[in-house]
Amino acid sequence: MRFGIDFGTTRTVVAAEESGNYPVCTFSWNGELKEYIPSLAAVRDGSLVFGWEAVDHLGRPGVDILRSMKRLTGHLRPEDPVEIGRGFTLPLLDLITQFLAHVKWMITRHSNLTLKRRERIDAMVATPANANSNQRYITFEAFRNAGYGLLGAINEPSAAAVEFLHRYLKKLGPRSPKKYVVVYDLGGGTFDTSIVGIEERSHDVLAHQGISRLGGDDFDEIILDLVLAEIGRKREDLTPTEIAILLEECRERKEGLKANTRKIVVDPGAVFEGHAPMVIDTAILYERCEALIQQSLDSVQRLLANLNTADIDVADVRSLASVYLVGGSVAFPPVSRSLRERFASKVKQSPFPHGSTAIGLAMAADPAARIRIQETVSRYFGIWRERGRDKIFDPIFLKDRQVDSESGHLHVSRTYHPVHNIGLLRFLECSAIGREGEPAGDISVWKDIYFPYDPSLRERPDVSLLAVEPRPDLSSQEVVETYDYDTRGIVRVEIENRTAGYRKLFKLEPKA
Repeated sequence: MRFGIDFGTTRTVVAAEESGNYPVCTFSWNGELKEYIPSLAAVRDGSLVFGWEAVDHLGRPGVDILRSMKRLTGHLRPEDPVEIGRGFTLPLLDLITQFLAHVKWMITRHSNLTLKRRERIDAMVATPANANSNQRYITFEAFRNAGYGLLGAINEPSAAAVEFLHRYLKKLGPRSPKKYVVVYDLGGGTFDTSIVGIEERSHDVLAHQGISRLGGDDFDEIILDLVLAEIGRKREDLTPTEIAILLEECRERKEGLKANTRKIVVDPGAVFEGHAPMVIDTAILYERCEALIQQSLDSVQRLLANLNTADIDVADVRSLASVYLVGGSVAFPPVSRSLRERFASKVKQSPFPHGSTAIGLAMAADPAARIRIQETVSRYFGIWRERGRDKIFDPIFLKDRQVDSESGHLHVSRTYHPVHNIGLLRFLECSAIGREGEPAGDISVWKDIYFPYDPSLRERPDVSLLAVEPRPDLSSQEVVETYDYDTRGIVRVEIENRTAGYRKLFKLEPKA
């Protein structure tokens, strides 16, 4: 059976492909039906549990809680240890793998689906559009390690655009003035916005922007700060588990807010025993959140301002099908209000904001749906080069450049004549390029690789142990670097000394 699985910061949602339908899976737990699995971990007496079982442990003595594990993939390496509780630590990749194995167990044992014994679960998965390659690697490896058949991967806002087209534009014809949709995806931990061209069942990602640490978690933090200030307590006096418990309380109260709600009531009693519930004016809360929301709006504005395509005139309001709101945090009242002030009637919120991405993934997993998605490179990827005495950044893969729709790959080559005995290649990726062509924004450094330009070193097992020295006499050698990028964010480079006739293939990885 084919699934779309949206591994989220707060919730993990599963949708299935069933004979042309794409229902969100429900799960039975303690006699209740649940439409998602909390992305939550808990440790008690040395035992690690996830999801609804972790929720059942909230507030119990001796229990340690970890929330928002997805956020860790944005800045930790696969092997980095994650401390969940006192004395309980495991590598990040193992943590995510075990959680996804729990999701698989919930699908097979507690969902509303009937699966055959030992039936393989094939899944289409997604990552934030602005995810760095480390985050993509951890996500895909964890799904594989957990025993899923990985059908493919697309960016989260692209999946939401698939769901939008299926729901609202089934009869979109060649004469329709609607040319694109802006997906505004505000989840628990990240914000993504993408412009997706729409033509019948074709989806071309034209551009995207993202903020790697902006989501509902940040609104929860603001609520917690207001509560602690009101009761005269400090964060540094609390344990990580106590903070996690209070943040879960803040999240639940936040998600109950309506457009006309004037007060939010937060109960800190689970941590501060006997303490009365706190009442906070929503006007104060919304004012504190305004700067974060404005960051997301600025990102949308930059995206539209920089859109460059011959087929779309952003000044023509008819060409915009919708600003489509997805992700659990778009229900936060000041978010939708701010967007409607800017885009008026073009704003449309998904009827399943938590499930839109999973539904789109399930559609993309269905061969009969004939969905074609042409993704773009999510971030700039390049290498430092020498130019005289200076170092310049050579962007190999440009952000928003489209990959081949059939293969899902992009190829770029560089040819040059070396002047050193060994090539020390230093790579990085970044979210922006500065005015002078320098890396800017969110920067991630990748592992260095070494290649012997000197043919006499071609058989040396590890040239990284040798000194890099100037060798002007090697300028007669022609070296070609051929880079391959795929939509999973994996980059490979084949370096060939074409003159001497030898080559080596490298799989590039984020720096340890």
